[in-house]
Amino acid sequence: MKVLEIDYQANMNVLPAILWQYENANNLIALINAKQSWLNTNHSDFWTNFQDNIFTLVTPNPTLFMVSLWSIILNIPLYVPLSPEPDDKPIWGFNAFDPSYPDLENTYLNFGQTITANPGSGNFSTRGTFFELTVQEQQFLLRLRYFQLCNLGDIYDINSFLNYLCIDNTIEYTGTIYVIDNLNMTITYTFTTDDFPPNLLSVIQDLDVLPRPAGVATIF
Repeated sequence: MKVLEIDYQANMNVLPAILWQYENANNLIALINAKQSWLNTNHSDFWTNFQDNIFTLVTPNPTLFMVSLWSIILNIPLYVPLSPEPDDKPIWGFNAFDPSYPDLENTYLNFGQTITANPGSGNFSTRGTFFELTVQEQQFLLRLRYFQLCNLGDIYDINSFLNYLCIDNTIEYTGTIYVIDNLNMTITYTFTTDDFPPNLLSVIQDLDVLPRPAGVATIF
């Protein structure tokens, strides 16, 4: 998974800007040499850090800025709403009826709105909540998405990448993932251990980012 390297030194040589008329202007030459030294150090360090820690999906220390940048590049959201219920389904709770609320949705609150992620929701309701992924889980999702966009659906390539991704993961998943071709236009994804993050798995399934050949259904 390697992106095009940035030639950040190509246009940072300011010395050719010295005209021949000023070749003996020692003070001017000293100023320009100092400027060149500053650019060599600071400009180079900035782009080296950008390329090694931000403009890459395999950095061992992902940041929120890095995953946000790649979410735009790969066109994949980092905050996925969990809404299995229709919007017009009544929400219920255990509190007493409160006539101060104008609609049924807000009539029965959940123990005084104790769910901070979804205040005012009824007990057991998932409306308006979001899957919460760690930065490491978001990085895993983005790496999977990158491969999905780049691969041709070959089962061997998919299994090779999944094995590499699981070995090189920072989500504390101890197993691996592999695909079996069922020879009936379906493939089966197998997770060898049960410690794969459940929220991440739900997002992967919801966004359909698991790589597969065109026209082939996925089975878990």
